[in-house]
Amino acid sequence: MSTIEPLMHDAEDQAADIEVIEEQAVETAPSTPSTTVDETTKTRLNFKNGFNLIAYILNITLVYGVGNAGWLGTPDNGELSRKYQTIVTPASTAFSIWAVIFLAQGAWAVLQLLPRFRAHPMVQDGASYWYLSVAAMQIGWTFAFAYEVILLSLAFILLILLSLYGILYSQYNAKSDGSLSEFWILRFPFAVHAGWITAASALNVNVQVVAMEQPAYVQLAVAIVSLAALHAVSVWVLFVISRPNWTIACVLTWAFGWIYHELNINSDRIVDTFSADTIVGVKYAALAVAIIIPSQIVVRLALLIRPYYNPYIQTTRDNFEVLSSMHRSILDATNTLVRAIEEHPFVTPPPPAEKDFGEQIVALYKRLKTARDTGMEASALRYERLIADLEARDEVLTRAQFLNTYFA
Repeated sequence: MSTIEPLMHDAEDQAADIEVIEEQAVETAPSTPSTTVDETTKTRLNFKNGFNLIAYILNITLVYGVGNAGWLGTPDNGELSRKYQTIVTPASTAFSIWAVIFLAQGAWAVLQLLPRFRAHPMVQDGASYWYLSVAAMQIGWTFAFAYEVILLSLAFILLILLSLYGILYSQYNAKSDGSLSEFWILRFPFAVHAGWITAASALNVNVQVVAMEQPAYVQLAVAIVSLAALHAVSVWVLFVISRPNWTIACVLTWAFGWIYHELNINSDRIVDTFSADTIVGVKYAALAVAIIIPSQIVVRLALLIRPYYNPYIQTTRDNFEVLSSMHRSILDATNTLVRAIEEHPFVTPPPPAEKDFGEQIVALYKRLKTARDTGMEASALRYERLIADLEARDEVLTRAQFLNTYFA
């Protein structure tokens, strides 16, 4: 007992010394900043959120007050549209799309102040400061057009177009969650606006030609080029970019449809300027494009959903990479289902008995190579199992022998 007590006291003293050293080390250690980010800073309102709301209020107030209510005593947009009517001016009903644009952007301007959306990449990196430019240029266009400075209004509308496509490009490259709320609240307001300003820019070019009092053949040439350019835009947004912009294509269809409708009325100015054959030709050209664009939308949709109806249809790796997360989920689920079905012993068919063994395995290796090259894993696994079964049954042509003959 006498020998144990001193040892216990020594152990207690050493433990006390260690505690003192640890406390001193903690006190003298340099403080390091925390690497965690306060979540509240992520959802804090910033200048972009505030400026977006202010820009929207100024935009809708001045555009409506000057362009429609005639606050400055100038003609409203409807009167000026009739004064400078072109052969591709749509019916006045077409301009009701502005109600959709302003309502959608009004909802966006308010909702982007909420914690759920204020720090969203589609707001901070997508709309960013581009929306301020959109509002400023649109106010400038309203004043220029009201005072009939048509060339200046053309410059402003092209700047509006540039700013809107700046938003679309930034949102296209911003981080997206692919949700419906993101599309309808944060992206749709600018897509529908961009689609209409695309059509309005082409119209403004024709208005400038009319304001310059150019002869009918010049007006007709510019009108035809305008229609072709708008159709080219629809092809671009549907087939050139990897993630189609359906909204712009639909808005252009709306514009072409109302151009056709307006040419059925035949205003005095159009009848005095163009021959009846010319009017009919442009009218049916607008109708044709109004039908072609929806047809293109159907074709593009079919190209997108086609692989999901037949999982064995091959898609290139590049196309697979640009599919949205929702599309990838559908494709993964389809492959999982196909794999589960294939694993059932009654589903995977045995190789045809009448074929020579060598022909069977050569055909299977060709299909296996194609499946691997195109990333169709379910098909590749199926062919690997069939090849393994064949090689287990017969040693006439082994894997090594085949590789030496077929891949040499």
